[in-house]
Amino acid sequence: MRLELWTEGKEASLGEILDARERRGEIQRELMKEKPASLVSFTLNIPGPVKTFPFVVWLFDVGNKLIQQAVKEEEGEIIYSLENRENTGCESFYSLTLSPEKIKRSLTTAEDKHPLGRLFDFDVLDSTGRKVSRQELGFSERKCLLCGESAFYCSRSRRHSAKEVFHREIQMMENFYIERMASHIGLLMQKSLLYEVNATLKPGLVDRAHNGAHQDMSLITFADSAYALTPYFIQCAREGLAFTGKKEKLPGLFEKLRALGIEGEKNMREATGGVNTHKGMVFSGGIFCCCAGYGAGSLMADFRNNDFPKILGEVCRSLTANLMEDYKGLEERGPRTHGEKLYAEHQVEGIRGEAWRGFPHVLERGIFYFEKLLKKGYSLNDAGLLTLLQYISSVEDTNMIIRSDYHTVLKIQKELEQFLKTSGPEEQLEIIPALDTCFVKKNISPGGSADMLALTYFLHFLKNIQCPFETFDTERGE
Repeated sequence: MRLELWTEGKEASLGEILDARERRGEIQRELMKEKPASLVSFTLNIPGPVKTFPFVVWLFDVGNKLIQQAVKEEEGEIIYSLENRENTGCESFYSLTLSPEKIKRSLTTAEDKHPLGRLFDFDVLDSTGRKVSRQELGFSERKCLLCGESAFYCSRSRRHSAKEVFHREIQMMENFYIERMASHIGLLMQKSLLYEVNATLKPGLVDRAHNGAHQDMSLITFADSAYALTPYFIQCAREGLAFTGKKEKLPGLFEKLRALGIEGEKNMREATGGVNTHKGMVFSGGIFCCCAGYGAGSLMADFRNNDFPKILGEVCRSLTANLMEDYKGLEERGPRTHGEKLYAEHQVEGIRGEAWRGFPHVLERGIFYFEKLLKKGYSLNDAGLLTLLQYISSVEDTNMIIRSDYHTVLKIQKELEQFLKTSGPEEQLEIIPALDTCFVKKNISPGGSADMLALTYFLHFLKNIQCPFETFDTERGE
């Protein structure tokens, strides 16, 4: 991750920090006048003069969600809440109906089991304003982050410098963020593959209605494949998140993805009995997960930002800047793959060209068309089918060409493109069964276009499903 972006903040003077502490006490005393059953005062344990920076703001939100989750689980109510995000640090207050012992026990359990719980400071006051301690509820005292001894002793004796503790905390935050975000991204890609294969009716493709033009694949095969590839997608996201080099060094990261892809494809084939269900998504899905991870790691954009597809495309182009070099020397050595043969004969760039250009079919057109359909009331299934037709009519789908021939596919695309220009969504949905019958009869499968649809689902989910950093199971510690 680009830590300089996550740890930048303005220093607060000692006087400002002391004043903030005094104000916090005043707020607590003011809130206690309403006689709540308990009051939670939440701050973060951040040593040094810089108290607020991107990591802290994110962690503060995680802590607030933990409090709200604990209140809900204990069947209590929040009477009043207050939040301050100042240069001197973030703080929040919750007046509750819960007994101080009950909420303190719940929050202390979260502190002890959450990977970042040591950085949370949940003070609980009873109705008299007395602070409830961990020890009186049977919990052990907090341990030092660096040596494991008593945190109170290390703090009072100044056994470790603030700089040492700060760097340890940053390392903890970074590791937690990377693992949770990587899992989030990888699981969304898995979900996207499952949504794509379940979208019905897809011309010539496996779906809930039939196996399309395929004799060796089924819905179950694709489900097995999606689950087998999930660890690979998570690792690709992790690589993007952990990347610390400059943007111009991204082609080196792409070479690492290629090595991971070889292992990912091996796992896929083992899960499917040798069937090539998602080879295209090993390539494209791996790139998207890596680029999404890079985006989350560099704070370059919020996934929900409308500009995110454009920024993601820029990262894709940087990552695959050297990809077309695969075709260099092709005349001398001769084509070794179907893709190279099509490039040599017809200059078809296929998925390599799509990636090298930053996936323009998806990131510049497809995702916006898809979400426009959703806003009009179309379901995820039907919006997916209509978007798929757009891809079939325009994408250089080498899978279609290999299972047919170059000129036949050009003819199909030209006719479909003309139809799409002169018809509305309802007419387009109605033509799908006839197109499916034609594709199955001619053994045509638009697998490359299906991959573009899966990427479209992924972008939609990425933009609309928040990463679950906040939720935490205090029983299982995860």
